[in-house]
Amino acid sequence: MLTACEFETSDNGDLDGYWQWTAVDTLPSGGTCDMRSTLIFWAVEGDLLEIRDNAGKNLNVFFRFSHSGDSLTLYNPVIDKRDSSDIVLNDNSLLLPYAITSMPETFHVDQLNGSKMILRSPDFSLSFRKY
Repeated sequence: MLTACEFETSDNGDLDGYWQWTAVDTLPSGGTCDMRSTLIFWAVEGDLLEIRDNAGKNLNVFFRFSHSGDSLTLYNPVIDKRDSSDIVLNDNSLLLPYAITSMPETFHVDQLNGSKMILRSPDFSLSFRKY
């Protein structure tokens, strides 16, 4: 007897993977902050994007996302509660430590390749390195 397996694959291209947040520029003021020591990572696979604070200072959050051309939109945030049920996040202020100011949040993709990603919103430019 023969059986077939179907593997779900992702068509996210260079976006897929584990990204370390390395810097944030506050566009209105021109300020820059090195984010490497915060241990904040974005993990992208399939249709989920997780923002994880490995230092444990902020919430870990899952998002649905859409990526098309030079646009990345995050929506439907859910707080990761591994020891209980996940909770829909309705308070956007809890996302401010991640430079996310609204839901949905749309970023312009300034750069995306196999090693570097730069995303820009009206207020912030976020830089990442692929880990």
